[in-house]
Amino acid sequence: MNMMKKKKILTVFIVACMALMLCACSKLKNTLPPLPTPRTETPAPTVDIFSQPAATADVFAPAPTTDPMPAPTAELPAQMPVPPVMTPAPTPVPTPEPTPEPPREDPNTPHLFIENETLPQSMPRYGVADLYGDIYTDKGVIAMVTGRIFSNDSGEDVQICNFYPYTNTFSLAGTVNAQLIFGVLEPGSYTYIVSAIAENESYSSGSVVLIEHGFQIYYD
Repeated sequence: MNMMKKKKILTVFIVACMALMLCACSKLKNTLPPLPTPRTETPAPTVDIFSQPAATADVFAPAPTTDPMPAPTAELPAQMPVPPVMTPAPTPVPTPEPTPEPPREDPNTPHLFIENETLPQSMPRYGVADLYGDIYTDKGVIAMVTGRIFSNDSGEDVQICNFYPYTNTFSLAGTVNAQLIFGVLEPGSYTYIVSAIAENESYSSGSVVLIEHGFQIYYD
């Protein structure tokens, strides 16, 4: 009899505890905020590593390089046709005209010479010069001899004398020397000149200058 009572009391106690717990849970549920709904995530697909062939890496293969695109090349203008190069005709070299030979001198043409001549030197005013010299020709005769004193300052003859010997020799002493007076010359620059002409029948030597010598007259 006592055992039955104990069982009933224990059962009632357990039921009452359960009722209190349910009541407490209900109140606690009403006071707490609702819990967030858990996010359902789609599981990642599983890959069967055994069913896929393993990728082999070519350790020696270089990384692909990106070739730059070539710049568009501008089209060259059409070239004009090059005209043919004309080779100039060679310039003809003029043939030089032959130098004419000087006319041969006739063997009958006379020639004039002078020897033992003296030349006046620079001298003071009123000085004296002795003029000597012998003129001769190899053919014919001496037709004319001219002695003169030429002034370099005025450009004119200041003294002149002519002789017509018609001999094959002629001496300046006593002829030209006697006619040209140096003592009357004024101070200045002068030239003493002697020329002659020889003739041999119809042939002439022409005027030949035998002496041409400059000198000065100065104040003493």
